[in-house]
Amino acid sequence: MKTRQIIFNGVNDWEIRTIDLPPLKENEVLVKVEACGLCTWERDILSGREPADFPFTGGHEIAATVVEKGSNVDPDLKIGAKVAVAKWARCNNCYECRRGFDNHCREAQRPAPAGQAWGPGGFSEYLIAKSYEVFPLPGNNPVHFAALTEPMACVTRSIRRVDLVAGDTAVVIGAGFMGLLFLKLLKLRGIKVVVVQRSAKRRELAKQMGADLVVDPTSQNWVEVIKDFTEGRGAQSIFYTAGGPEMLNQCLKGAAIGGYVLIYAPLFETACLDVDEIHFKELVVLGSVRHDKESVREATSIIGDGLINLEDLNLEFCSFTDFDKALEKAINNRDIHRVLLTWDK
Repeated sequence: MKTRQIIFNGVNDWEIRTIDLPPLKENEVLVKVEACGLCTWERDILSGREPADFPFTGGHEIAATVVEKGSNVDPDLKIGAKVAVAKWARCNNCYECRRGFDNHCREAQRPAPAGQAWGPGGFSEYLIAKSYEVFPLPGNNPVHFAALTEPMACVTRSIRRVDLVAGDTAVVIGAGFMGLLFLKLLKLRGIKVVVVQRSAKRRELAKQMGADLVVDPTSQNWVEVIKDFTEGRGAQSIFYTAGGPEMLNQCLKGAAIGGYVLIYAPLFETACLDVDEIHFKELVVLGSVRHDKESVREATSIIGDGLINLEDLNLEFCSFTDFDKALEKAINNRDIHRVLLTWDK
């Protein structure tokens, strides 16, 4: 079987090629890609901002339908089923997998065989996935929403890593796409959420999506605002998605005694943190990267069962065959939360 596929040959060098798919193995599933998110990661690799080996086949936010399955795949997975595909190796045998960090599986870190492109491969018309990478989407939500599973799973895992109970206060730094997913998922858990965001337009959108309070850090001392909001205690958890080293230190000041500061977005630079703030307040500062299999399962349930509203996100559809236009929209239009790529019929 043949499939169209976008491949990155080098920095700012991409093409659509047609390749032959290998025969399906007994533990594999053939899916038709219905939509795939154009994430910052793929854009950074193509632009050269993130060093990477080429050739590379991007696409990791994958919504699909099942076309064929191997003989050893769960019989409950039906042909035609709507699915999310989480293209990440989870061997369940390496030290990291056995410690519960399957998002760091050693198999996922291995280079591609010589002469082969590496990458998740979701920028394809058809895709072969391991059966454990395929997650059925329950309910009646449109299949394209399954493309939001991967980013939502990353956020779900981040929230799971901190100690929050209903009624607690959390702060989300940044109201971009990921910040808004933090907001939605925290509200689903009964958390009071404060969003700190420079852009007035984004603050207003966060307010419409349920934020209990929005703060402009350019005109307000947001740390003092948080303390007023929490009767002087500070926030139980602060989720950093943007802002730089100075903002990270402000997060330490805004956290309550025994609170959490979770670093979701990388800095790509060395930061000097106020260690005394961490020490005397007994703060927990931690990072979170990627998703694990449990967070993917949870995200598909949340999306499929319609537990949060996704209609208010600005999703822009664009053809894979017009990839340059899709890149331009994703880079230059900050009001678009995600460009979803689809194949021409």
